Amino acid sequence: MRTPDDRPARIALIGECMIELSHVAPDRLAVGYAGDAFNVAAYLARSAAPGTADVQFVTLVGDDPYSTEMRESWAARGVGSEHTRAVPGGQAGLYLIRTDAHGERTFHYYRSRSAARGLFGPAQPAEIDAAVAAHDVVYLSGITLSIMTPGARARLLAVLDETRRRGGLVAFDGNYRPAGWPSPEAAASAMSAVLARTDIALPTLTDDRAVFGDRTAADAVGRLRSAGVGEIAVKIGAEGCVIADRTTAEAVPALPDVTVIDTTAAGDAFNGGYLAARLAGAGRRRAAEAASALAAEVITHRGALLPADTEHLLPPAADIGEKATRGGVSLHGSQAVVSNAAGPSCEGVT
Repeated sequence: MRTPDDRPARIALIGECMIELSHVAPDRLAVGYAGDAFNVAAYLARSAAPGTADVQFVTLVGDDPYSTEMRESWAARGVGSEHTRAVPGGQAGLYLIRTDAHGERTFHYYRSRSAARGLFGPAQPAEIDAAVAAHDVVYLSGITLSIMTPGARARLLAVLDETRRRGGLVAFDGNYRPAGWPSPEAAASAMSAVLARTDIALPTLTDDRAVFGDRTAADAVGRLRSAGVGEIAVKIGAEGCVIADRTTAEAVPALPDVTVIDTTAAGDAFNGGYLAARLAGAGRRRAAEAASALAAEVITHRGALLPADTEHLLPPAADIGEKATRGGVSLHGSQAVVSNAAGPSCEGVT
């Protein structure tokens, strides 16, 4: 992804950030601030090569003390809140994480009064729509859609249309949490409307299996191509991922021998790392490898976001920033152009 004048790309990520409580002992909890789209924003900002990304998080927050501290934590991670607004009387949502002996996590949400549930509704000023659409990349997820009303989703779709009309790209991860939807069919309908406007899809196979019935990564790639998506990275857990464009696909293995402590935000880290690498000029495979390395590091720590003292463990920007533009994505003029590159066929990739 390259801007025409080599300025930092403007990235708007839309979603909800919540108070995160995670167990550090059976009777002790650590407080943090996280949420799937925000996690992507944080990892994108953390991994981006200098001068390549202006990262903004778009949401609604409350006017409670936790919402104030939340926004301060974003700034500390290099994420802006220029298009976030505080709702008088609103509150921040909250969730707790419990992990089993294998590092798999269970989430418990307390978010019915979260201000973010008003995203793209009456509480969000109309001028935010044009401000978001002016970005080079707009990112959102299935969870973003799940907290919005049908009317708000329609307003969001208009913003995505305007983003692409202006030459920007839409990136989407169909992150699926069953509790957020009345049925998989309802999720599929809402997600399909976004996928019809998506340039870069970053799904997880288990989510696509639950929502769309995809059995393999090849199934997911085929469906996404049919929807018109030009760049695809299907995450398949410990097996790695499959990257694809409109005509080619190849498997990228995950890092071996990783000690799993907590899988929270592994997919979010992958997405943020992938987008950061692409912004730095890396090709798709290089970006997927850097993203996999970041995700592998994240799952060796508890909680969604890596602590500040792990900066040295991230892939150096210089390693992913080589101008490997084979199969790259350009932002120029009034359209987004996704170029194809030769590579192994998708046949047999599962």
